[in-house]
Amino acid sequence: MFACLRPALAGLAVALAASAAAAQEKQTLTIASGQASTGLPLQQLVTSRFIPEATQRLKAAGVDVAFREAYAGSLLKPFQVLDGIKDGIADFGVVPVLLFADKLPLENLNFVLPFVSSDPVLIGKVMRKVHAALPEMPAQYDRFNQVILGGTAGDSYELLTTFPVRSIDDLKGRKIGSPPGILPWLRGTGATGVQSNMMEYYNSTKTGVYDGFIMIASSFPGMKYPEVAPHVTRTGFGAIYTVALTVNKGVYAKLPDAGKKALHEAGAIWGEEAAKAQAAAYAAGIGSVPGFKGHVYDFPRQEQIRWAKAMPNIAKQWAETLDKRGLPASKALALFMDEMRAAGAKPARDWDKE
Repeated sequence: MFACLRPALAGLAVALAASAAAAQEKQTLTIASGQASTGLPLQQLVTSRFIPEATQRLKAAGVDVAFREAYAGSLLKPFQVLDGIKDGIADFGVVPVLLFADKLPLENLNFVLPFVSSDPVLIGKVMRKVHAALPEMPAQYDRFNQVILGGTAGDSYELLTTFPVRSIDDLKGRKIGSPPGILPWLRGTGATGVQSNMMEYYNSTKTGVYDGFIMIASSFPGMKYPEVAPHVTRTGFGAIYTVALTVNKGVYAKLPDAGKKALHEAGAIWGEEAAKAQAAAYAAGIGSVPGFKGHVYDFPRQEQIRWAKAMPNIAKQWAETLDKRGLPASKALALFMDEMRAAGAKPARDWDKE
């Protein structure tokens, strides 16, 4: 009887060995971004921090991977990343959430809160609290067939122009480039917002498509923006939670629980360290402006307040619109602002109360 079982047991052993070998076989996973790695520290840290951390932690969980990196729109352009990960064109994505106001509406919370805080570390910390408190925040990614692993804030947005800006009155009649998520910041100034992104700013300003644009200072050295827009006004729009790191749900589902945990841990480390790097890079970006023969002007506090109050209460409008769709936008707004004030932030306007 046992002799009869030997061939079957031998076959089972071979099958199990083959299965174990397949489990250990190295997988190649693609991580895509529409942004250039030279432009943003948070993008650079995907390469230098997230990938090594994820690779090491996954290997400890029994999953051997190698990452193929596709940045600067080589595989997916900035506006294609969210759907590209959904469709499996890439396995991981560096998602610029500010470009997807319609698809990730609750992630737009920071975009309707200018002049609150220029500290990306604090912004990132508070946004993680909001994500943890409101399950609807991470659930936004479900319908795009992906799981968020981490998020981070960039450094403070400032204004770069071909002409000097000393007050909001100087913007009247001017065309200013901006990502779609922050175009409302220009309401009430008399300027015309032009939807754009960081990969277009240099050439579009040089060719006169617009007269300036809104961008984070850490990008100045790599992208050389002050060459074409030498007047840098430190408006203090503030740091914005602007990028999420995601993974395709199909890829995620195939991982053991330990592998899933490894990705979340690596994503959290990336998010925290990226915010710190953006804060450090802000000073370097501002410091680089004279080297491009540019000039830096500090916007007075009274002009910040004037600008904030010149626009309608875009935060309240945003929250009320999303509340009607069954999303907890007002809860997110109140929680975020309360946490920011408790941490010592001094908003130019109490967007949640006025």
